[in-house]
Amino acid sequence: MQQWTVLGICGSLRQGSYNAALLRLAERTTLETRFIGCDLAGQLPLFNPDMEEDTPNLPAAVREFRACADQADGLVIATPEYAHGPAGVTKNAIDWLIGSGGIMNKPTLLLSASPGQAGGMRAQTPLMPTLTLLGSILVDCVVVSRAAARVAENGEFHDATVAERMKLAMGEFTDALRHSSHKKAT
Repeated sequence: MQQWTVLGICGSLRQGSYNAALLRLAERTTLETRFIGCDLAGQLPLFNPDMEEDTPNLPAAVREFRACADQADGLVIATPEYAHGPAGVTKNAIDWLIGSGGIMNKPTLLLSASPGQAGGMRAQTPLMPTLTLLGSILVDCVVVSRAAARVAENGEFHDATVAERMKLAMGEFTDALRHSSHKKAT
C-alpha cells in the first residue's frame, strides 16, 4: 500500500485544542498517510522577511518546518477561528512557506472545529486565496460546529457524524494525492 507523507499544521496552541484533536482524527482516519511536523507551527518565530533573506541563519524550527513541507506530498491544516479569521499561528506558518515553494502543486485539506455554530468556517475562507496563490491544490474543507459536545472526556472526537465527514474528506484528499504530481515512487 502506498503511504503519503502529509505536513500537518495546527494553528492552535491551546492545551485540549479541538483543532489539534481534529488533526489527530484526520491522521487516524486512513493508513495511507503519515503525518509529520504537526507540532512545529507553534515553534515558529513571527515571520520576518529580513530573517528569510539570511537563509543560512534561519531559526532551526523554520528550517525543519520547510524541510517537512518539501518532503510532504500534501498538507492538512487545522485552524481555529479567532475574530472571524484564521489563528495568527496558522497564518504565520503559511507565511514562512511563501518563499520556500514547499506547498506548490500539493493537495491541501482545511479543517476547523469550534464551540460555535459556524464550526470555524470563517477561519478557512481568508486562507483560500493565499493557499491558491502559493500553488496549493485545495481539496476539501471540514468544519465541526459545537465541538465541545462532540469530544469525549479524553479530548478526542467521538461523534459518528464527525468521523464519517472526516472519512469522506480524507478519501478525497488521498485521491488527490494519488493524482497529484508529487507522488512517491513505489
